[in-house]
Amino acid sequence: MLINVATLVQEHVGSSREVEFVDEPISLPEFDYQRVVNGSARLICTERGVLVTAKLTLPIPIECARCLQPIEEQLTFEFDEEFVLSIRHPLTRELPAHDQEDFLIDEHWLLDLSEAVRQYEQSAVPLVPLCRSDCPGFLPEIPAPLTSQPTDRWAALSGLAAQLHEEETDGPSQA
Repeated sequence: MLINVATLVQEHVGSSREVEFVDEPISLPEFDYQRVVNGSARLICTERGVLVTAKLTLPIPIECARCLQPIEEQLTFEFDEEFVLSIRHPLTRELPAHDQEDFLIDEHWLLDLSEAVRQYEQSAVPLVPLCRSDCPGFLPEIPAPLTSQPTDRWAALSGLAAQLHEEETDGPSQA
């Protein structure tokens, strides 16, 4: 999602542009990340670069937390992020101060929203995604018992309970 901001950064602080995204592809091979984004962004010129206010919608492939079936959910999120010039400002000739976590505008005046979208998507993904609200969860197949008679799961414990009861009524146990 590259946006050329060459003319915007040469205007006065506060100048703005509106950008619409319709089926805009994003690809970050280093993270094996590919999405198709829809939405809008407002770009505002700042002293250090460009402030981006975006509202985006994208489908994300996730897994239901209960039944583990793959699902695709439409995720909508908003963010405000400043992109800082990585080269000297074209008018003031000053190099804006920035740190390692800042998003940068490259030397060709291109602002790339891809990494910001990936990071904000990661923080907006539901903690417990469900395929539907009444999902029963994982239902494994339970094999039928080998014998035709029902087994008593508590038989071993009832024997132990009878033994403990007998010891209590007979007096103190031998140590």
